Amino acid sequence: MDTFSEIAVFTRVVDLGGFARAAQKLRLTPSGVSRIVSRLESRLGVRLLNRTTRSLSLTDEGAAYYERCTRILADLDEANASLARSRVTPHGRLRVDAPVALADYVLGAALPRFLERYPEVSIDLTVRDQLIDPTAEGVDVVIRLAAARDSELVSRNLAPARFLLVASPAYLAARGRPRTLAALREHTCLAYLSNTGPLPWRLKGRAGEEKYVVDGRLVAGSGNVLTRAAVAGLGIAQTIEYHVAAELARGELEVVLEEYEPEPRTVHALFARQKSAVPKVRAFIDFLAELFASPPAGLAGRTRR
Repeated sequence: MDTFSEIAVFTRVVDLGGFARAAQKLRLTPSGVSRIVSRLESRLGVRLLNRTTRSLSLTDEGAAYYERCTRILADLDEANASLARSRVTPHGRLRVDAPVALADYVLGAALPRFLERYPEVSIDLTVRDQLIDPTAEGVDVVIRLAAARDSELVSRNLAPARFLLVASPAYLAARGRPRTLAALREHTCLAYLSNTGPLPWRLKGRAGEEKYVVDGRLVAGSGNVLTRAAVAGLGIAQTIEYHVAAELARGELEVVLEEYEPEPRTVHALFARQKSAVPKVRAFIDFLAELFASPPAGLAGRTRR
């Protein structure tokens, strides 16, 4: 029997006031309990208990030792309980990476609820649109509009993400509402600027998905800039639904050519397979699933495919 076990038997004898009662609780014999305490005394080189046929009492050394041992055992119990809680209770620093549109228009409003629900969790949120290697960069959860390419990553589908063509009521009143893809040639289009140049729009045509090359007066590498330009009446923009939900709800923008929407992409949560059982990661993934279960505010009346 190790020293901690001997100490536990000794403190139980003192707590219960005798070998017989301690033996009953510990499912040992009284003589066995007595031998354990004697072995502890021999190891320490001091007498801890005064024994008579009718009574049992602590020596001065035994009283001091008992007080310290009870504190040690209490600390050990708390350490064990804390470790057990950590295996099921979300805690620690969670590193999340998300694209700009979802970080600004979805996560920004929702993260305070998550942190309130899990007070032992802290979050580092990086915001960027390019794909990353979460394992190499030490990121726990990546949110993207693309599935995992790495077999070591798990993808959890969260929700479809629609790409809409939007324009302001003032622009449509002045220039007319386009009814066909060909009619877009008569309109001012606002394009997103990537590292390789203006991104073509993805639209659903007769032969399936088509790319429409945009040549507009404003090309910008910011979805927010394009949204503000569309609200100001500068033209038609294609953007993710989450980016313009508030403007649609307020009537500042309207959807055009809805029947030509491309197939929606899917919002994915990507994480390393070995992290799927980590409480903070599991809790955040479940929170994301809950968050994306409903369409963005302002689009609740539209059917999601």
